[in-house]
Amino acid sequence: MDTKELFILKLGGSLLTDKSQPNSIRKDMVKQVVQQIIDAHERLIVIHGGGSFGHPLAKKYHISNGLNKTIPKQILGLTETHQAMNKFNSFIMNAFLEKSYPTLSIQTSSLFIQESQKILTHSIDIIETTLDLNILPILYGDIILDKSGSFSIISGDQIIFQLCEHLKKYHISKIIFAMEVDGIYLDERDGNGKYKLAKNIYANELNNLRLADLGQKIDVTGGIKGKIENIKKMLTYNIPIQLINGLNEGYIMKALKNQPINCTNILTNK
Repeated sequence: MDTKELFILKLGGSLLTDKSQPNSIRKDMVKQVVQQIIDAHERLIVIHGGGSFGHPLAKKYHISNGLNKTIPKQILGLTETHQAMNKFNSFIMNAFLEKSYPTLSIQTSSLFIQESQKILTHSIDIIETTLDLNILPILYGDIILDKSGSFSIISGDQIIFQLCEHLKKYHISKIIFAMEVDGIYLDERDGNGKYKLAKNIYANELNNLRLADLGQKIDVTGGIKGKIENIKKMLTYNIPIQLINGLNEGYIMKALKNQPINCTNILTNK
């Protein structure tokens, strides 16, 4: 069976929403991102984060820590968190459909389940068949149920790792993280006294990075340190990774076209 090339594009929740305002969407940003994806004419899977929809509720009800009967209305909060993500996802889906671009929302919490905190994948066939039909599959950070009778959060980064592990008909040529910063900043200063952007990092250098502290908004999935830990796992599949600033005009399309941009490239070892 021949494998076909594709990209995985992770759209950060903070790129598409204002995390300081619950349930707020940067509508113009979403439209720009959608248009760039359409104009790129590339095969890809899109995954988006929770932003101001999923994160505040997940934090309020301590969803990532699992079932805790001392937390008032936690089960209701679990379902509210999931519904908030559905609402956010619907807005993104509609932005594509308004452009007559075929997309299919794939509900993450129906695709993955946990057993003893290990993520199990029901079936990647759904995603592969969607791609076979030239439909863009869109997944998103979501709640994840545990067979023990508990639950947690599955982040977009964790979804990507599952795709790296289980996609068979398609080969991932690059993973792109579109964020609201230019990439990974080091605790070093450039000639202007600003933190230095790491432009090219090899996988075996990730353990020794001295990261700049840029401050952190509400993020129940681990922030940049958590992202780097997930990136290390992805790199075991020898897939190059690019962290880009999605706020920069045209950067998402350029990344999908492998055109040079100012960003962080994480490369497989020399």
